[in-house]
Amino acid sequence: MATGFGTDVVVIGAGIFGLSVAWSCLKRGMSVTIVEKTTIGAGASGGVMGALSPNVPENWSPKKQFQLDALLTAEAHWAEIDAISGLPSGYGRLGRIIPITNARGLEHAEIRTEDAKSLWDGEAFWHVEESTKFNGWIAPDAAPFGIIHENLSARINPRLACLSLAKALQFKGCEILEGWEMATIDHNEISGPSGTIRAKAIVMAAGVACFPYLESLWGRNAGMGVKGQSAVLGGVDAANAPMIFGDHTYIIPHENGDISVGSTSENTYGDPYSVDEHLNQVIERAATICPALHASKVKHTWANVRPRARKPDPMLGPIDGPAGLHMATGGFKIGFGISHKCGETIAAMIAGETVFLPKQFHASFAEANK
Repeated sequence: MATGFGTDVVVIGAGIFGLSVAWSCLKRGMSVTIVEKTTIGAGASGGVMGALSPNVPENWSPKKQFQLDALLTAEAHWAEIDAISGLPSGYGRLGRIIPITNARGLEHAEIRTEDAKSLWDGEAFWHVEESTKFNGWIAPDAAPFGIIHENLSARINPRLACLSLAKALQFKGCEILEGWEMATIDHNEISGPSGTIRAKAIVMAAGVACFPYLESLWGRNAGMGVKGQSAVLGGVDAANAPMIFGDHTYIIPHENGDISVGSTSENTYGDPYSVDEHLNQVIERAATICPALHASKVKHTWANVRPRARKPDPMLGPIDGPAGLHMATGGFKIGFGISHKCGETIAAMIAGETVFLPKQFHASFAEANK
């Protein structure tokens, strides 16, 4: 690989955060090279779920506003990506229904209905409704006090979204080097068996692999990997039904007719890539909430490790380490929903623009703990 500042930005990792950073840098006129240890979307970004959902509309904070802004601009973002790549990301703003299981939950849901009107700027609703509105899709016994119905949530197909974004990047001139093993990072330079790349800025977006590097700099824990297991079910055509979130389980209809259910969140585990009885429990819970799934069959399963930072929040921006090095990791459960806004934030920082970032999102240990 050629040396010298042959590129403005080199991104380490071709998951959703790395691809999103690259896209926003390209849109600002920067040249970008992505290096990926294995293949595009090979890690946590290659999952099967794809729930882009908001936090509850209460106790508003900069973090919740950041997420809201991302969710409200996601549709236009993915429409642009898909139009350029010619590939479908599977994005669809279907909304979400949440079973209400007790009187206290109903009380909170009704209060949040009013909060959503102001906090969501009239762009989306959060309603309390009778479960019979979605008869056959959600079991009445699963929602004895009705349901919450909100229309801000959307679904995406993680694997397809990564491929669509990667192709759009390549169309715009971004080089993506798969199978590129990184060994060292120095000031404005990364090296490995494949050669050396020098750039004005380096962005590490390698998921859980970022944490050991941060720990070597800080001398303290930076985050952990949380195992997730999920499944894709076939045989039930509900492509336009809203997703369901109940009993810690998501049920997500996808564009092709498949339904994804999951995911587990396991802090302790043996093999991070195998499925076990924990996934069977998820599938059983999903079928209890959604009777239509009794007629479904498991098409395939997925297990991998998602990056959970200490907070747990995304870690974005320059770090306490080599000059020019930025971090973009820790998306955990909300990564796909905020990825494009995270990418815009990192690109703006590299361009020297002033950006607002929630305090807990700062990758710099000093900044985050001021």
